[in-house]
Amino acid sequence: MKIFLLICFCLDLLTAAAQDKNQFYALDAQMNQTVLDSSKYILWIHEKDSAQWQWDYYYTWGPLVKSTNYVDHDGTILNGRFCIYNTMGNLDSTGVFDHGKKNGSFYKLRSYSKDSIVMIKESDYTQDSLTKTIDLLAEDQKKAVADSADEKESEYPGGIPQWTSYLMHNLNYPDRAQNKEIQGQVRIRFMVDTEGNVRDPFLEKSVEYSLDQASLELIVKSGKWVPGMKKGIPVMTYKVQPVNYRLESQ
Repeated sequence: MKIFLLICFCLDLLTAAAQDKNQFYALDAQMNQTVLDSSKYILWIHEKDSAQWQWDYYYTWGPLVKSTNYVDHDGTILNGRFCIYNTMGNLDSTGVFDHGKKNGSFYKLRSYSKDSIVMIKESDYTQDSLTKTIDLLAEDQKKAVADSADEKESEYPGGIPQWTSYLMHNLNYPDRAQNKEIQGQVRIRFMVDTEGNVRDPFLEKSVEYSLDQASLELIVKSGKWVPGMKKGIPVMTYKVQPVNYRLESQ
């Protein structure tokens, strides 16, 4: 993938008619096509499945700016998760579109620091109509005093020791990031459904293209989890996994 990325940039390969499963574009500050050495941004368009194309805008050697999903390669109809990031690479807002319309929960987040991100507001939509707004900070305070004795969080089979072992044996530090001495913590937000499947992994904190993709791959390939339980019934749970990349001191 790294070799393909560099070849695409160097050859300035940008053909509107082409519909490869992966396309990389180098863009200047005005979002015009350029070469990698002169670029401020890169755009990665890739096919997630037969009915969904994802567009990821990155700073060339930095974090995500925006990630959007569309029905079509040309990006005309929003369909799937939509994410906006601040200049630190922290998620600022996210939600899911259904064929151009807001459906479900949209979230607003606040960054208290580079490594502290908190969801502060939830806005629920049905076919583009706002149905409910929730102050998540207030809700968290209520939950903090609620009885959770009958709740059990989802976990990787074997618990924390096996999860730590999985991360240690599968973590890859991409050459692209190492060569530019890029370090940091990527955080992946995902769901574990009632059958233990990983669902909808996306970036809560972005650092750089190759580090982000390596982190997402860790979660996607982790296999089945033990689902969470509430009063003895399997429930959907939400998780955030940090992945740290540090270069050894010279």
